[in-house]
Amino acid sequence: MKKTIKTSIILALLLAALGACKEEKKVEETDSTIPVKIISSAALTQSQPVQTSGLLGSENEAHLSFKIGGIIQAVLVKEGDRVRRGQLLATLNATEIAAQMAQAEENFLKAKRDAQRTQNLFRDSVNTKEQLENSLTSLNVAEKQLEIVRFNLLQAKIYATTDGVVIQKLQNAGEQVEGGTPVLFISSTSNKDWVIKCGLTDKDWTKLKGGEKAEIVFDAYPQTFSGSIATLSQGSDAGSGLYQAEIRLDKQPAKLANGLFAKVSIYPKQKTEMISVPMDALIEGESDSAFVFVADNGKALKKQVKIAFLEGEKAFILSGVDAGAKIIREGSAYLADGSAIKIVQ
Repeated sequence: MKKTIKTSIILALLLAALGACKEEKKVEETDSTIPVKIISSAALTQSQPVQTSGLLGSENEAHLSFKIGGIIQAVLVKEGDRVRRGQLLATLNATEIAAQMAQAEENFLKAKRDAQRTQNLFRDSVNTKEQLENSLTSLNVAEKQLEIVRFNLLQAKIYATTDGVVIQKLQNAGEQVEGGTPVLFISSTSNKDWVIKCGLTDKDWTKLKGGEKAEIVFDAYPQTFSGSIATLSQGSDAGSGLYQAEIRLDKQPAKLANGLFAKVSIYPKQKTEMISVPMDALIEGESDSAFVFVADNGKALKKQVKIAFLEGEKAFILSGVDAGAKIIREGSAYLADGSAIKIVQ
């Protein structure tokens, strides 16, 4: 009896398994399209800013020196001192130039006596007219030499050329200097004289005409300042090859110092046709080149674009896509060129 029950159970299990094998399994259909969100690119006319940097300085700066060489007798100021226009700043030892002055005066007096004697003799028909003219020429030469020495004697002192501050003291008392060797560097501290001196490449220089608006950011201050180009060089610097531009601030901070570092964005007057897209739509960016995915007939097409500049959350594109193109903004990380997509809101 027990054997019959076991046989019935085994038979039932075999029949159930056989029936299960005959049942067809339903194949689940999978959706291979990738959901994405898009945004239409916007066309606009925009100035591409010229990015540069520079140091704050004064329009009225001077490297002051003696015209003649000699030994420095005294430097009457130190770095950081404020000076007034016309203030005496440094002097040379005048022993040598004073001796030259005395010699020039004696030569002039002698030439004057000789000219007077020759003139008297010419009136008495003793000397010729040529001798008279030669004596007058010698007198004129002696007079001019005296003027030169007098002028050089005045140049044995350095005076401040503007109200300002001493930025650098380059020489000290007792040093021997040649004529024209900088002794002091002074800079005006007047608010109207502060400018940012920037270097421009030839490519950037051609975009500017002078007077363009600029945005300035100092490392020392959190806010952004506005300004404009005050001067634009018409020749490149021989050392750097850059063209210098000076940017004057519209409104200045209460405290400025020579040498503050500034980042400058200059906006040319000539505008360029560009396409604006969200910056997070860009992929694989390098230098001024990047890629975006564009939705086209249910597929994602990979397009290479040229970036003009980035500003905030937007990227401005010069070429690669047309205005109105459906740029894929979300879901691009899962895409390849030609991937099937579906647009979701």
